[in-house]
Amino acid sequence: MPTNHQRQSPVDPSVAEILDDMEHKRRLSALPKVKRDKARKDAARHKVGLDLPPALHESLREIADHEHISISSLAAFFALRGIDEYQAGKVDLSPFKRLSRSARFDYVLDIAAMLE
Repeated sequence: MPTNHQRQSPVDPSVAEILDDMEHKRRLSALPKVKRDKARKDAARHKVGLDLPPALHESLREIADHEHISISSLAAFFALRGIDEYQAGKVDLSPFKRLSRSARFDYVLDIAAMLE
């Protein structure tokens, strides 16, 4: 019984990346200028999804509203400030560490304990 399986030549990953990039640029060039600019701006952003306890999210929202700034920029500010303090040895995470049930992490931080 003959089979109609065609053998495909493997494409080098770097060549595939170049081809994908060329296709992406072709699609972008077909967009109107306003949409092209928005797509470039969106591509340059680094979006991150975080799981935050509702009380923490609400506190961030209230402060952001009061200061007339975005929650995202406020969270980035607090993260940078916290990183600076951690690197300066001013923050000890050990009281908040709990064993993790995940295979990816040894510990999780007990945020609820911090909110008390």
